[in-house]
Amino acid sequence: MKTIIINASPRKKWNTAEVLDAARKGAESVGSEVEYVNLYDLVFKGCRSCLICKRKDKTKGKCYWKDDLSPLIEKIFDSDALIIGSPIYFGQPTSEFRALVERLIFCIMSYDDGSSYYTGKVNVGIFYTMNAP
Repeated sequence: MKTIIINASPRKKWNTAEVLDAARKGAESVGSEVEYVNLYDLVFKGCRSCLICKRKDKTKGKCYWKDDLSPLIEKIFDSDALIIGSPIYFGQPTSEFRALVERLIFCIMSYDDGSSYYTGKVNVGIFYTMNAP
């Protein structure tokens, strides 16, 4: 079993990281191979809506733009579980979290019938943290 854990917080050792470390320990305790990624260490952009991922050729279902997020997206689609943690800033997850979600979802979403080009299954867990009452 493969688990990808993504810390979408700019603070690598604060509340979100503590929650994700507990999730990492839990995944490892049941024998999962875990990869932990600090999203703020990567250089990437969100979806550009170029529509190249909708073409019928070899780019269908894959983001055309290559950056630090590209190999992570492939690893996510090849994993069994994805755990993402993000603090809430101004009532929303971080901008990097939203950019990751855009890139993950848009490239596999069909404009033909609303279905997905991705035929696998990845179990997803999301943790939101706030340092506010």
